[in-house]
Amino acid sequence: MAMLVLLTLWGLYLFAGQLNANQLLLANARNGAAALGQAREAVIGDAISRLPVNDASYLRLPDLGFSPVGVLAEGFVSPNFAGNGKDSSVIGKFPWRTLGMAPLRDQRGQCLWYVVSGRFQKAIKTDMLNWDTQGQISVMDSNGNVVATNLAALIVAPGRALEGQSHALADPVYAECGGNYDARQYLDAFNNGNAIAGQVNYFAGSINNRVAADGSSKIFVGAETDFYNDRFLIITVDDIFTPLIRRADFRDAIGAMLDYFKGQNDAIKAQNDVIAAENVVRIQNGLEPLPLVAQVGVTGSKGVDGLDCGAAPDPAFCSNWKEMLLLTQLSAPAPIIIDGVASANCNRVLIFAGRKAAGQVRGTVAEKADKANYLEDQNASSFNVPVAIASVFRGSSVFDFRTPAADLLRCLL
Repeated sequence: MAMLVLLTLWGLYLFAGQLNANQLLLANARNGAAALGQAREAVIGDAISRLPVNDASYLRLPDLGFSPVGVLAEGFVSPNFAGNGKDSSVIGKFPWRTLGMAPLRDQRGQCLWYVVSGRFQKAIKTDMLNWDTQGQISVMDSNGNVVATNLAALIVAPGRALEGQSHALADPVYAECGGNYDARQYLDAFNNGNAIAGQVNYFAGSINNRVAADGSSKIFVGAETDFYNDRFLIITVDDIFTPLIRRADFRDAIGAMLDYFKGQNDAIKAQNDVIAAENVVRIQNGLEPLPLVAQVGVTGSKGVDGLDCGAAPDPAFCSNWKEMLLLTQLSAPAPIIIDGVASANCNRVLIFAGRKAAGQVRGTVAEKADKANYLEDQNASSFNVPVAIASVFRGSSVFDFRTPAADLLRCLL
């Protein structure tokens, strides 16, 4: 009987021990997932809250093991570095210190890593960044199926070291997170011969395998095998711009850009009206008429090739968002409908096309040149370059984040 009691107690002890171990693993998994989520929200929050609005939406570089002044340190956003380039994606650790956080760790206790798509990096800005910009990061599963594409960034839980990898401490100043900054030692697979579909989760050939050689897209692998255990939380382009467009200064910047180009156009029109009136008198008196001031030409597939952002209220914002503008000349002066009310007679119509609606695609050069991928309903039917097919245009005067696809209009004299 005593032996039976001892065996029963031993069994209960083992069961309780296993239960506690399983609970600990589950807690670690939850903590790891929570850390990924916290890191993701911190990156997005930092990007969309930055002032002024033309500096928002860009993502900071990862932690590459240096402080902002270039000395060895951990947890800081990296300053620009040798080997970085415009539109080049970058891999490093999550910059917890710069973002005002404690180190965030995965379920194995490893500090999180972070991948920034090249077109979204803040250190060397791309030529044009807006809600149609495509990220250069994709993720595929263990079967080679791409499950996410055109991503702005990735938050990465690197997990335990796999075959060939070493998390050895590179320098005592890295004691908080430990280890080193070689992406290949953390992100998988270490050997290209074990790669799924030839894809590894780092940029081979660069210092610490951290930066892409150019602006090409990169596929990362999310799998659980002997050679992969990285876990990702994605940041999409919409994750950045959906909250950003709620800012009042974003709305105001669009309005200021439209009003600037309208004011420029209308000032030339008013000047030419004065010259035209003076020419009537000059001709009556046998004098040569004065030349009119040249208007900005309606050229290019959207009519806006002649619009110059250089003197706009916010040139950087204008350069990023100019591709949403479309300009056309009416065949005869006519009113258009703005906010449900007929305007004065317009000679031209300037349009800010809103966010992509269902069925619209703006990825390639050809797609960006197609008015149907920008304008809706009658506006798409009427618009043409250089002269509109019809004078029926309808839209709003002010951007509203609740209806971001709506066309915004200005009547140009």
